[in-house]
Amino acid sequence: MLTAFAQPVDDAQQTFRVVLAAMAEPLLPRALPALPPALPGLKASTAALLYTLADQDISVWLPALPDETVSSLRFHTGMRVADLPEQADFIVIATGMPLPDLMSLKAGSTEYPDRSATLLIEADGFGAEQAEGSGPGFAAPRRFGAAGLPAGFWREWQGNHARFPLGVDAVLITDTHVAGLPRSVRIREG
Repeated sequence: MLTAFAQPVDDAQQTFRVVLAAMAEPLLPRALPALPPALPGLKASTAALLYTLADQDISVWLPALPDETVSSLRFHTGMRVADLPEQADFIVIATGMPLPDLMSLKAGSTEYPDRSATLLIEADGFGAEQAEGSGPGFAAPRRFGAAGLPAGFWREWQGNHARFPLGVDAVLITDTHVAGLPRSVRIREG
């Protein structure tokens, strides 16, 4: 069995606070306070988010990963593994993977918009500005870029935002940082 956080409760609580802050101030990268050992096929930072956010009530869609990675995630979180992205509460998009059709994922309902999926998207790094975000959580529009996002990501995100208050949310993940991207964010490319 692969190990998780060194201090499971404290590290998960600190990571959760960082994710909340990242979603409250979208597209502002935040350093993760603790990283577990890397799992084969996933960034250590992605594993940190799964150890923090997943539990027995959560279904997660994972890309093709080694059995030891899936077993360790299940052991440490109790999460259920979904067969299809459309069935999942969290969808992990590893570096280099294509984006699933955002319109096919759980988008919530008028009564329960919070019952939507969240994408955990690995990126190579934050930097070269590709888009400008605005909306709730922004004092002023913010320029942002992430290397290695799936092709057409920003265009797809514009379509996701058009469904607001329905739609999916995302957390963009590098080796050591995360940036929140709630569905409320308006994106302008360029």
